[in-house]
Amino acid sequence: MAWIVAEAVMRQRCGPSPTAFPAWERATLAGRKLQGVEREVVLSFAEPVFKPQEKATAEEHHGVPGYVGEWLWYLLALEQPDLPDRVREYLAEPSLTVTDSGGDGLVIHRVGGAVASALMFRLWEMKKYTGGRDQISGTIKGAWDQLASSGTRYLAAQMGWAYKHVAGDVGAFVSMLPDLWANGDSRGGAGVSVATNSSATPQRRAFSRSHERIPRLKHAGQLQGLIIAVDDFAGFAAQVQETVWTAL
Repeated sequence: MAWIVAEAVMRQRCGPSPTAFPAWERATLAGRKLQGVEREVVLSFAEPVFKPQEKATAEEHHGVPGYVGEWLWYLLALEQPDLPDRVREYLAEPSLTVTDSGGDGLVIHRVGGAVASALMFRLWEMKKYTGGRDQISGTIKGAWDQLASSGTRYLAAQMGWAYKHVAGDVGAFVSMLPDLWANGDSRGGAGVSVATNSSATPQRRAFSRSHERIPRLKHAGQLQGLIIAVDDFAGFAAQVQETVWTAL
């Protein structure tokens, strides 16, 4: 599982470079260190997020668990199959940094089938939580409050990126996202995803009072919540980091 995440992350981070990802993948699978120019190039893509903490200064905290949590949500979203009346038109890739001031995830679906199709979006905020079960509700509330106070700004930031990748009616829809959100339009929605330890997974309800935190979204189905539980989430994030760094 750590390899799946590390491979997907590095493939995205290396982008269109014709050499970086193949060099990293070959060296990682062989368990050897890159040298010279190859290492310099691959390091430039990996280091901004995955530089090990023992090699980083106190000011260079890169938030690896939170970044891994975003990628778990994204990879799960990629696996969701299209349905006859629900087709994914756009899914934003995770940011290349851990400090961007914007929503963590954006997905646009075409719903209703061919006869009465319409576009809908959902803005997601992703969090990590590694404490005890009783306190995870505070993390969830904080995420909803963040979306409530900053959702319009997050969508304005997402709009500039998404508009480069879509056209036609989806492109026109993207240009409307901040307005739809600000007006609480039924074509918009919000989601909160929390990556955590299995031991912190709520035993009963985790999102039952979410509507109280973001009242502008009052239509049925506008709010979604997701808990992604790994036995030792912090340890898993560290394993992803170690996998990325194998060749470096």
